[in-house]
Amino acid sequence: MKLKSIFVLVLLLAAAFSFAGGKDKKNLPAAKTTMADPAEGDYDIKYLNFDLHLTDTSTYVSGTVITTFEVIAPSMTSYVFELDSLMHIDAASINGSSVAVTSSGFIRTITLPTTATAGTTVVASVTYHGTPPSGSGFFNGVTHAVSAGGTHMVYTVSDPWVAKDWWPCKQSVNDKIDSVDMVVTVPRGVVDGSNGLLVSVDTTTTPGYWKYHWKTHYTINYYLVSIAVARYAEYKSYMHFTGSTDSMLVQNFLADTATFNPVYKINFDSIPQIVDYFSTIFGRYPFWKEKYGVCYTTLSGGMENQTMTTIGVPDTRTIAHELCHQWFGDNVTYSRWGEVWLSEGFATYAEALFTEHFWGAAAALAVRQGNLGRAMSPICGQVFVTDTSGAATIFNRNTVYDKAAMVVSMLRYIAPADSNFFRVLRTYQQTYGLGNAATTDLKAIAEAEYGMNLDTFFNQWIYGKGFPKYKVTWDQVGTTAIVKLIQFTSCAASTPHFSTPLELQLHGAGADTFIKVYNSLDTQTYTFEWTPTVTNVYLNPDAVTLCARVGFITQDTMLRYGLAVPEVLPDNISIFPNPTRNFWQISNLPDDTALTLTDATGRMLWQGRSSKGAAQVPGNSLPAGNYYLKISGSKSANIKLVHW
Repeated sequence: MKLKSIFVLVLLLAAAFSFAGGKDKKNLPAAKTTMADPAEGDYDIKYLNFDLHLTDTSTYVSGTVITTFEVIAPSMTSYVFELDSLMHIDAASINGSSVAVTSSGFIRTITLPTTATAGTTVVASVTYHGTPPSGSGFFNGVTHAVSAGGTHMVYTVSDPWVAKDWWPCKQSVNDKIDSVDMVVTVPRGVVDGSNGLLVSVDTTTTPGYWKYHWKTHYTINYYLVSIAVARYAEYKSYMHFTGSTDSMLVQNFLADTATFNPVYKINFDSIPQIVDYFSTIFGRYPFWKEKYGVCYTTLSGGMENQTMTTIGVPDTRTIAHELCHQWFGDNVTYSRWGEVWLSEGFATYAEALFTEHFWGAAAALAVRQGNLGRAMSPICGQVFVTDTSGAATIFNRNTVYDKAAMVVSMLRYIAPADSNFFRVLRTYQQTYGLGNAATTDLKAIAEAEYGMNLDTFFNQWIYGKGFPKYKVTWDQVGTTAIVKLIQFTSCAASTPHFSTPLELQLHGAGADTFIKVYNSLDTQTYTFEWTPTVTNVYLNPDAVTLCARVGFITQDTMLRYGLAVPEVLPDNISIFPNPTRNFWQISNLPDDTALTLTDATGRMLWQGRSSKGAAQVPGNSLPAGNYYLKISGSKSANIKLVHW
């Protein structure tokens, strides 16, 4: 989902504990915090059959929804579901027998004719009618609007808690519905766009009305079930995936006016290219055996309804954002609303991926810089959402979109290689596709792929608050460049320190070099061998890390004399890089100099000798920490080495 407007910021509570989730919804606890009533956890929805009547000029809904579910509690005496109190129930049945419905606000309860035990299949039918709650804004359940071109339309946005406004449902992200038939009857000439494949359009049975029948065989979450009715013009094509003869339907429903297509259609023509590109990096589009498409509305952004996005901002970045959700959010859904960053953060980061692929590095840098700037707007912003009571707190633009996008960027930056990062994304999709996953699931996949512990990364960036800020100074002695970082944090009471990789750019006349360093201390000094004369140093030039600069970056000639810079050795002995993840390169040594590497306890880990004035000290198998190198001979020294 991408919103054109920005929500009011809220102060989120700290979360210092870990969270778990998984694909098998039957292994989840019965009482989930995402449901309005714990009794909804007694059953698992298998199938929905909608038979609705709507028009394009009113939000009034009437019809029948049949829910087939399996009992997962040891025993179940009542079927509890949600439907807004403004919707009137006309009739209900359980397994074909008429039953009464009792109500407490939007919580509706049917007492089962007989107690059902675990494994029992139950078919519940509810016939109802009414006008859903009216409102304004993005998260409005059912909206009636008229476009600038005069097209009437009615469409749904059920995110996060308003599916109940228009159909009898269970609002749990952990209970994905196995399949859905959506039958919608509309006035003649009006079109309905919904999830899955269009099975049929009956234009003859009921004079003056058309009946659309859509069906999806893929599991789908309650808030992604959608309708959009208007006097649309269907615009469809077929695409092929790179390296395959498989084709997929791209089916769009656009405003049927003379002015719409020439202005906007060209942007929607890019959908097949974006689907194919994302398929190469995330894995094949997950719902390719059905379709992808959009229904154009007056929505101030986009809503990633599965296989059929509802969209009202037709720029290609928004199109790419919503399309990415088909993988992150729809195929793999977060295990609780507090972890919505697993959807919105990836979709926001995907805007930069899309932009770089199709428009180039400079355009992508501008996207990342925008994300970075907005992510720092709340100085104590937290990615994990602790208040999931409503849309305003769940969908905070600065945190779950922009800050989370920067977290994804940093997850890529700390990867041993880009190939590892994209393998993490594909493994995540393959492992949890058509199900649910938690932050801890993504973390486990990344740790296995990267070969490193990521506790610190996720604790500080997902559950912690704020971001690091740096005062940067530099100096140069001969060919040794020195950079000193002093870290502050924007929300010190919550997260007093961030351990994080950073990018530095050394700039000289006609020369630049980009260096990745690891900042693990509040005050940390780095040395680099660089022949050109340094004229300036830049922090985070590619906007790949969430951090800010304090003041101007200046030269400080006192750095060369500081005792805190043991790496600046007499007689031009140099060590690069330091810190490292793989090895330390020692230069300007006399031939055959004895070298000894020890840990902080003095235990010897490695011995070697220089050759032709240089030596390479291995570190790739060492855990993160501080080590000491003893250089023996006339240039004896003990040097601290840092491995991260």
